[in-house]
Amino acid sequence: MALPKLGYLCLSENPSGEEGRALVRQFVLVREADRMGYDDIWLGEHHFDRAWPTGAITALLGHLAAVTSKARIGAMVLTPALRDAVQLAEDVATIDLLSKGRFEFGAASGVAFANTLSACGLGPAEARQRLRSSLALVQDLLSGQPLPGGDAARPVTLVPMPAQRPLRVWIASDDEASLRHAASQGWGLMAAATHSRARVRRAVQLYTEASGGRAPALVLARFACTAATRDEALTIARPYFETFAAKARAAGWGTSRERSIAGDVQALVEESLVGSHAEVAAQFHALGTAYGASRVAIVPTSAQFDTHKHILADFVDEVRPLFDE
Repeated sequence: MALPKLGYLCLSENPSGEEGRALVRQFVLVREADRMGYDDIWLGEHHFDRAWPTGAITALLGHLAAVTSKARIGAMVLTPALRDAVQLAEDVATIDLLSKGRFEFGAASGVAFANTLSACGLGPAEARQRLRSSLALVQDLLSGQPLPGGDAARPVTLVPMPAQRPLRVWIASDDEASLRHAASQGWGLMAAATHSRARVRRAVQLYTEASGGRAPALVLARFACTAATRDEALTIARPYFETFAAKARAAGWGTSRERSIAGDVQALVEESLVGSHAEVAAQFHALGTAYGASRVAIVPTSAQFDTHKHILADFVDEVRPLFDE
């Protein structure tokens, strides 16, 4: 099994409650990650949450394309249910052109964020249905097919078209219908940093069965903190996990421990990439062998700029050289 590619998932941590400052600092980190040699850089989409002010994700992805030059860039994830499908196709094609074909299109139904869906007048069933129908239209448009319902004599097609054709699609989901649909389309899978081991394995198993034995390409996000010793890494990571778990419990995330570890501090420690440099290198390698992860996107366990940057640097300078040993 090939070693997973090393990626970075950006949440635009906002500990001071200053959204503009948080976004500017995030893109300073993005430029550093691109310079350091990260294979992928991903942006997460969150709405109505000052802790992670990334609701305007397509605008942020356009900026991400501008400030990077080597790393592939992607959405982890976009929510098609909240967007007009034609506008989404135009945005995706434009981002892919601006990045010179480096864009990775991740999508999800949004059912994990019930309050966001509710605020937009959507329920889980409708959001899942819109995920599939919107992506079907977006893919048709990105492949050059005309808008449906138009004048057959004067068809309307998407402008601009993406640099990549076809454009890779990744889905974050664990409901059986969506996974079977993803398998039928050959899409990749995504799993969040809070998804439990059992949930990831189940999603991979369902996909593999539905595809007739073909395992999915998998992007796996994981919280991460590496240091000279495990105790030092835990000293940095545990306060972050305690704050995160308290927020998750207050928001109602992770009510099923089998599906999510969001509210469980000890599980977050155990299922994340936390430890000495050698321990984290072994943990990273195991994500490929245990889950078939083709890409691992780390989320540094600190909202403090300097510590966050230090974790990013240590993964490249201290952990990555151990991958080949």
